[in-house]
Amino acid sequence: MKLILMLLALISLMALVLAQECNTECNRRIEYLCGTTVRSGVEIECSFRNPCEMHRHACQKREVWRKASTGRCTRDSDTCGR
Repeated sequence: MKLILMLLALISLMALVLAQECNTECNRRIEYLCGTTVRSGVEIECSFRNPCEMHRHACQKREVWRKASTGRCTRDSDTCGR
């Protein structure tokens, strides 16, 4: 029973640390980029203000995003705001 409680405490602490990492402050410098990921077998493209914002979004969503191109995407996917 003590082992289970210790594991739960450790998992909770790890979740808290990860949540704090995802909320890092990004500078306001604008250098638009088009990021892409695959979600449920569908490729999604979203415009981000800068690389920091894309990395923060990826962390929060627990997804892997990569830079597809410089500048805004030709058309953002419908799921970008979610």
